[in-house]
Amino acid sequence: MKVKVNRRSVDIFDGARARDAVLRYLVLRKMDVSLIRQAEFYDALGHPIGADSPLAEGQVIKVKNI
Repeated sequence: MKVKVNRRSVDIFDGARARDAVLRYLVLRKMDVSLIRQAEFYDALGHPIGADSPLAEGQVIKVKNI
């Protein structure tokens, strides 16, 4: 399944959570995965979402503080 994290497409497995997509994003950007601890997750409209929020195909996530 494909989702977007900070305007970058990320391929993740079906049933993935927001945290899984952001971890994949960090790896693709060659960033330290420990940054996930301080990350804040938002949906496409800017509403906060939890790290355990389930994702759907084509969903957009914005991450701040990384």
